[in-house]
Amino acid sequence: MKILCLSDLHLQMNDVFDAIHRQRFTPFLQNIRDLVEDTMPDVIAVTGDTVPTSFVSSLNAFFSSLFSTECPVVATLGNHEFWDRPFEKTLEAVGNQNTDAPNIHILDADPAVEINGYNFVGGCLFFDGSMRYRENDDLLPWNGWQDWRILDIETRYKEFNTFYVERIKKAMKPNMPNILCTHHLPHIALNGHEPNHYSYYSGMKDLVSQLPFDDTFPNALICGHTHKRVIGEVVPGFYCVNVGSDYGVLMHYLLEL
Repeated sequence: MKILCLSDLHLQMNDVFDAIHRQRFTPFLQNIRDLVEDTMPDVIAVTGDTVPTSFVSSLNAFFSSLFSTECPVVATLGNHEFWDRPFEKTLEAVGNQNTDAPNIHILDADPAVEINGYNFVGGCLFFDGSMRYRENDDLLPWNGWQDWRILDIETRYKEFNTFYVERIKKAMKPNMPNILCTHHLPHIALNGHEPNHYSYYSGMKDLVSQLPFDDTFPNALICGHTHKRVIGEVVPGFYCVNVGSDYGVLMHYLLEL
C-alpha cells in the first residue's frame, strides 16, 4: 500500500474555482498533479486546510478535477474550512457534495472507509486543551491566529473535539490495520514546535491511548496543521506522518505499508 500524504495546501478561491470549472491549474496545483503521476500511489490522503470555506461542498468536484484519476482519495477538513459559519453548517455542507465521486471519501462526512484491507478513519479532530503548557492558558488573546472566525470557538472547542473523538473510536477496527487521518494532532509527539502558545492549538496530547487497535498490524497516523514536518515511528503502534507543508510550500510524504 502506497499512500501519498498531503496537507495544508491553503488554496486561494480563484485557484480552486479555475481548477474545477476551467480545468486550469496554477503551477502549485500542477506540481501536485505531476507528483501523483510520478509516485503512482494506491491512495491519496489530504488532511485539511485545503480550500476556502465556500468550497467545502465542492471538495468532490475539486479533487476529481485535480487528480483526474480513479485513485481513491481520503480527505479531512481543517480548521480553515470551518471559518465563518457554525460547526454544524460546515458538517452539513461537507456531507452534501455537489458532485458524485465514488473514489473520494471525506472522513468528516463518513468517518471510515476500507480500501485494500486498510481502515481509513478520522476527520478534522480539533483541539481539546490538553496540550496547553500552562494551566491558565486559554484561547485568548489570539496572537495573530484567525480561528476566532470559527463561530463559538471560545466556548465550544471541546465539544467539537469530543464529536470527532467519539466518531473515531467507533470507526476503529481492531482486526485490521487502521490509518488515522486528522488535521489537528492526535498525539503530542507530532507537534514539531518548541513549547509555546501553539501547543494549545495543536490538537490532543494523546488520542492514541484511547483507541482500540491491534499493534501487530501496520497502523499509521497522518496529520498536518502545525506546518512542521515530523516523520517516523514516534507513537507506539503507529507509523506517523505530519506532512509539514506551509503556505505556498508543497511538502509530501509517500507512506509505504
